[in-house]
Amino acid sequence: MSAPLAILPFKSPLSGILLLPGSKSITNRALIIAALCDGTVTLKGALFSRDTLIMIEALRKLGFEIFANQEDSVIKIKGQAGAIPNKTASINVGNAGTAARFITAFLALQKEGNYSLDGDPQMRDRPMKGLIDALSELGSATFTFLEKPFHFPFQMQTHGLQSKYAQVDAFASSQILSALLLTLPACKQAIQINCPNVRTAYVQVTEQIKSYFGILESAMTEEGSFKIHNNTYQTPKDSIFLVEPDLSAASYFFALTVLHGGSLSIKNIPAKPIQGDAAFAELLISHALQITPQKDQWDVHRSVDSSIKKEVADFNFNLFSDTFLTYAAIAPLLNDETTIRGIKHTRLQETDRVSAMATELKKLGQTVIESDDSLKILSNKNALIEKAKAARAKEKTLEIETYEDHRFAMSFAILGTYDLLGDGQAWLSIKDPECCGKTFPDFFHTLESFRHDR
Repeated sequence: MSAPLAILPFKSPLSGILLLPGSKSITNRALIIAALCDGTVTLKGALFSRDTLIMIEALRKLGFEIFANQEDSVIKIKGQAGAIPNKTASINVGNAGTAARFITAFLALQKEGNYSLDGDPQMRDRPMKGLIDALSELGSATFTFLEKPFHFPFQMQTHGLQSKYAQVDAFASSQILSALLLTLPACKQAIQINCPNVRTAYVQVTEQIKSYFGILESAMTEEGSFKIHNNTYQTPKDSIFLVEPDLSAASYFFALTVLHGGSLSIKNIPAKPIQGDAAFAELLISHALQITPQKDQWDVHRSVDSSIKKEVADFNFNLFSDTFLTYAAIAPLLNDETTIRGIKHTRLQETDRVSAMATELKKLGQTVIESDDSLKILSNKNALIEKAKAARAKEKTLEIETYEDHRFAMSFAILGTYDLLGDGQAWLSIKDPECCGKTFPDFFHTLESFRHDR
């Protein structure tokens, strides 16, 4: 674990151009689809992070030919038209939820396969039951659990598709449904999946990416029934797929602009991105953020003369929940009272994000009321200042625990850029900053690049 990193406050408004890494969610979905195509696919703008490298390594162990150029953000993969070259492999999915769910469903396409899967200690506690039950009902796999039932580590004996119907519980993670929607078109049969009560934002991302590869969007009813059409993945005409920048990562720089004012141009974001996290920027309009989508970039601005403060804020983050930590971390500076709803499912992610966020804010002197599905934050800026002064008197800073969760590190880093004590000196530190390698390895370097007061 890396040493804590002190965050120096910013003292000037922002200006400049932001180049974001590619989306993890899109990169890993596109890797699975490319493997199912009938030729070589080139992913441009792909993310290189721990999670995507885990996916690449898993596919290589399954016999796929992959060329990866991190400097150019390019990945080339030779698809096998729905076939998996190796019938046996041992795969470690780390703590990558997308790799865990997508690879498990992908393996079930193989007839007479035998695979061993494991992950980090945190992954061994993350939910897999909904996917395992669905694959069992489809007759696609038999599971042998080596420790806790329905969790990693386990062995899979795979059989290919045996049934055309499954009931799916994806409340714990929409990735469970996305895993099936990604892989089942390779079965070349019409299949029905019933999955009520799923959050649709990332499912829609899955469906839109599939459409680039010749797959009709799965017909969805209001009751949550999905009909997967009888068509197969096709290599794009130019063999190229462009990966959108990560809008979850963009949330930190939207928040940074709100705190400090000024302007940023964020490159390579289309006017209408497919990622639901774009909604976070719209939420910040209530804090004087101005957004101007261009053809291939977003310009964001806040006048330094505008007020960002609200008495009461109440938002539902259910459809873009990866960004709730960004907002919660800076809520003490934004509102007198903040309610964040729709986040129950985030208790089952890298850590219990609801409880952990409450813990860290309380350490900063804030009053936090936690429910199963929400956080209410009663801001107390004076208490935050006193906590920071007390730490300074001991020649220390306030330290944020990150729980090996990249989003805690990045969210609270934005809070730390605020010049709380008015002297430009660090008052907040982030433990284990290298956990950002999961999705944004260069986050702190990128953040520092917008400092104009050195």
